[in-house]
Amino acid sequence: MKVKSRQLGGAVAALLLIAGFARGSAARELKIGYIHSQKILADFQESIEAQKTLDEEQRKWVEEAQKKEQAIKALEDELENQSLLLSEEKKAEKLTEIQTKYLEFQRFQQEIWGETGKLYQRNKELTQPIIDKVNTVISKLGKEGDYDVIFDAAVGNIVYAKDEFDMTQLVLDDLNK
Repeated sequence: MKVKSRQLGGAVAALLLIAGFARGSAARELKIGYIHSQKILADFQESIEAQKTLDEEQRKWVEEAQKKEQAIKALEDELENQSLLLSEEKKAEKLTEIQTKYLEFQRFQQEIWGETGKLYQRNKELTQPIIDKVNTVISKLGKEGDYDVIFDAAVGNIVYAKDEFDMTQLVLDDLNK
C-alpha cells in the first residue's frame, strides 16, 4: 500500500531544524526520536486489514480487465478467421466493434488505475484514517516524552541513529491498545 509520509523537505531542512532547536534549547538537551512508518503500517492490524481489502478489490478489477481483454481478443480472432468470407462492409463493422471495445477497455483501465482512479481513491479512503491515527499517536508520544523532533526513517532522512531513539514499537503498542 502506498502511503504518503510527512517530510521536512530533505536532510538539509532537518539539519537546519535541529540546529535551530539546539540554539533555542541551550538550557536542556535536545531530545530526538525516530519511527519507521513502513514498519508501523506493515505491523498495525488495521493497516493489514485495509491492505487485504484493497488487494481483494484490485483482484476483482484485474479479473474484469482480463475479461474485457479476452473479449477483444475473441473479436480479433473471429475477424481473422472469417476475414476471407466477410465483405469489406462487414470487415469494417467488425473493426469498428473491436476499436469500440478497445476504447472501452482503455477507459476502464484509466478509470481504475489512472492517476486519480478508483484504486487511488479507495487506497486513500482506506489509509487516511489509519495515517491520522498513527500521526495522532506520534504527536501524543512526542508530547508525553517531551521530544523536540521525531523523524521518519522510512523517508531516508536518517543516516544513523541509536536504537534507543527508535519509537516505532511505542507507536505500535499504543495503536494496538
